[in-house]
Amino acid sequence: MDAFKTFDFHRIFFGDLPYGFLLEIIFRTSVMYAYTIILLRLLGKRSMGQLSTLELAIIICFGSAVGDPMMGKDIPIIHGMVVITTVAILQSVAEWIINRNKKLEAFMEGRPDCLVNDGMIVNASLNKNNLSHEDLYRFLRSKDIEHLGQVKNAFFETSGLVSVWCFPKSEILPGLGIIPEEYVNEDHLLPAGIAVSLEGHFSCTCCGYTQYMMLGKRFSDCPKCGSKEWIRSVEC
Repeated sequence: MDAFKTFDFHRIFFGDLPYGFLLEIIFRTSVMYAYTIILLRLLGKRSMGQLSTLELAIIICFGSAVGDPMMGKDIPIIHGMVVITTVAILQSVAEWIINRNKKLEAFMEGRPDCLVNDGMIVNASLNKNNLSHEDLYRFLRSKDIEHLGQVKNAFFETSGLVSVWCFPKSEILPGLGIIPEEYVNEDHLLPAGIAVSLEGHFSCTCCGYTQYMMLGKRFSDCPKCGSKEWIRSVEC
């Protein structure tokens, strides 16, 4: 067995493989870069944090390309440099194409989804983005919002953040409270079929639909989402 020679600069920079292997590295890098972008899009906006798909993809690719040649004695530096250069070129080309193609931009970056519209939860958008009601409420509580009647619109942005537009104070309506579920008194949850013992505004616990209920009137299924559970609304 040949003795391992440290600071063998030919091995460090170029390795023992033929130079034609560099073309294979470019091909491998292109395939993995495209696969990474597609996978990130499938994972959805929550996985992105505040980064775009392309930004997160280049961080992932650079991390491996830079780290491996630093520690692997069998991975020459030139291979890492080819990977980094290829990724940088692919990134620039992708950004150039995306900025000139709206449909591709929508696929790559996604579009904002409306989570709350006029004080009501858009459950289809929650399901699409794998968000729970508590995820939404947590975002809203961080904006010092107490109930859905304050919210005109809430959008789940392509960055993974939630932006909120509130009603002016003079237009705030009664709405569904957004305190954590474990702090809700179960005695305050009212099933469909029970009669109102104290008239006032009540909200559907599933979508936030709010209506005024007269004394003695019985709760029915929510006309918007079909839920069978109500709770007294938080008044403005």
